Amino acid sequence: RRSAVMAAVPLLVQLSPAPAAEEKAILKLQAYFQSARRSGGGECTVRFGPRLGTFWVQFSEERDRKSVESRPKHTLELGAECVEIVILTGEGDLGKNQVTAEASASSSNVSATYSNISATYNDISASSSNIFLTVSATLNTSMFTEDQREKITIMCPNLKRERNPGMDGSEKLTGDFTDIEKVYHYFEDILSGKDPNHDFSHSECKNGLKDENGLNTEEINEFTVVTPLYEYFNHTRKEEIKELWEKFGACLRIKGYDEENTLIYLSSDKSPEKLKAASDFFIKTFQETTKDLTQKEVPITNSHTLEEKIRKLNERFRNLLVKEEGNQLLLRGPRSEILAARKFLAEEGENSQAEKNMKISSERYKYRNGIEVDASVFKLLEKILNKEIENINHKFDTLVEIKEGSYGQKVVIFRSKPKTSDMSSHATESFINAFQSACAMLRKKIISVKLSEDQKKILNTLRNAREFEDLNVKLWKNEDKLIVSGLPDDLCAAEKYLKGILNIEDSAHTKNSTPLSSNLSSQEATGASKKSSVRQKNKLSSEGQTQAKAEENKEDKCPICMDRITNKETLEKCKHAFCKVCIDKAMTYKRACPVCNSICGVLTGNQPDGTMSVKKHDFSLPGYPRCGTIQIEYSMKGGIQTKSHPNPGQHYKPAFRTAYLPDNEEGREILQLLRRAFNQKLIFTVGQSRTTGKQNVITWNDIHHKTSIDGGPDHFGYPDPSYLQRVRSELKAKGIE
Repeated sequence: RRSAVMAAVPLLVQLSPAPAAEEKAILKLQAYFQSARRSGGGECTVRFGPRLGTFWVQFSEERDRKSVESRPKHTLELGAECVEIVILTGEGDLGKNQVTAEASASSSNVSATYSNISATYNDISASSSNIFLTVSATLNTSMFTEDQREKITIMCPNLKRERNPGMDGSEKLTGDFTDIEKVYHYFEDILSGKDPNHDFSHSECKNGLKDENGLNTEEINEFTVVTPLYEYFNHTRKEEIKELWEKFGACLRIKGYDEENTLIYLSSDKSPEKLKAASDFFIKTFQETTKDLTQKEVPITNSHTLEEKIRKLNERFRNLLVKEEGNQLLLRGPRSEILAARKFLAEEGENSQAEKNMKISSERYKYRNGIEVDASVFKLLEKILNKEIENINHKFDTLVEIKEGSYGQKVVIFRSKPKTSDMSSHATESFINAFQSACAMLRKKIISVKLSEDQKKILNTLRNAREFEDLNVKLWKNEDKLIVSGLPDDLCAAEKYLKGILNIEDSAHTKNSTPLSSNLSSQEATGASKKSSVRQKNKLSSEGQTQAKAEENKEDKCPICMDRITNKETLEKCKHAFCKVCIDKAMTYKRACPVCNSICGVLTGNQPDGTMSVKKHDFSLPGYPRCGTIQIEYSMKGGIQTKSHPNPGQHYKPAFRTAYLPDNEEGREILQLLRRAFNQKLIFTVGQSRTTGKQNVITWNDIHHKTSIDGGPDHFGYPDPSYLQRVRSELKAKGIE
């Protein structure tokens, strides 16, 4: 009580030498002077003094002060240093009025300042929780009893209390802004001598009791309720508690509690009729709120994302109390809410696991040991592929190793750079697409000519000569035909060179065609391409493509059947021409041009039914400090697989996914592209999880989403500077641009 605190004359002490960290020293001093054995003192508080290195010690009892003064020497250990505590005699009486004035002024200033802050934040209460997602404060535990500190866990169930290892006699409190604000008012009232049974539910009730002498003109109704039920009520029914004050002028307070029961009371300075109406309203609301409550404990699998999980659950499930309890996540609420929350957590966990494909789980990735390609084909495409590999390494922070394999193969291995996110699987997939697109550009020339013996000798010498190797084509002889394969530009140069060195007349018959044998070894990449549907289209040599088109038009050959085109059909986007029968059949496998891989028409996927909704928040994502956040929520329904799914007739479960984009111009553009992709049923598919191996589940369909706010690429969050470019490329590969 204030009268007891001010009974003794304050003692002014000085530390010699003055400490560098006065905040830590004040806690040490308080612990020292409260120890009768060490200092001769007793119950006291310590405040900063008038000069650097000085402190006021305010004892509750005069005898404790005199006992301290009677001791000849006082010392204090601060870290590795032992400092002397010097009592500045003769300044205590002077300090008595000074400390009293300072304490009073400080209390008034704090109250006035905080009233202004509270008023300001009440005006913007809807956005304050978005400004400060998490607030931490350090509590001086020596100033409050354990019971007083324990009471705040009833007041704020989501408030986290931790021992502060860096400072003795302190606790770290972590919660949202509202929690810290409530705790501040609660402890402020205790220090100022007001009734410690602070109103935990509404800030305007905090001055309801008159004083500590029991002179109370308010009407009071008391209730004993089960502690966990009140904890839930206080967390989920803030609007109803606010209504008690606004409609009935009644405040809800805690008088006492233990683990089983909490004694609460309603107080009002209005009429008894108002208090009765408030009591009836409270009883009815409390009973309706708590009648079907149950609770479940969920094991915590990843403590690093725990706070984010609690925040997501609190945002999504308004009728649920979620808090950390030991090594469990406690869910308290209606059974339906708990079931939905557990399903959400399970889906989040699977999503998190499956998304470890921001490495596509490189350990389980099919081509983690490299992709094998035909060495002779790789040689023909080397000029194009070297440029593609350079772009891939830059885009995915990878390094490439190309080594000789068995049976005329080359092995191409992408590895992540040290201390970067493992995107090697993405790099490999991108290389597969680039290699296949480049292979589609390969052409073959057949020169029909009967060679003399001298020409045959020249040809045999030529095939091993350095000059011909530099032409970058493949040459072989079949009866009276010379066959040359390579890129269009290289073929033209090689044909001129051959005719010149072999002295072949221009009248020799030359035939163009597309080589069918150019592909990845064992059709590995083709299989990978089918499995991954349409990947991003890489920019290849436009000059080569232009010449290839000219050659095709001139010869009027179908690139699929290699025969003369019948019932010609030209693709609108890339202008490549095919037989109608051939291209119709090709489109049943993949709606893309077989030559250049351009998407044809509107691509439609086999995504299950569901909804896509969007929310906007004021807080920023890491890496995008000057804009808000777009939150995308996908709610996909369960169902039965159709013939377009891997296992027709089998069931698949619902799925819920949350993703985030920066609320800037580029983020809003990506959002619109994602909407189009969702409407075209391209975001999700049904199949096997890439990482868990689980069958018949709803999975992402190669358009990657950021499912966490932070944590970087390893945790599917921000910052990730190249993410928006990557997802734009993935959408473009689906024809969404």
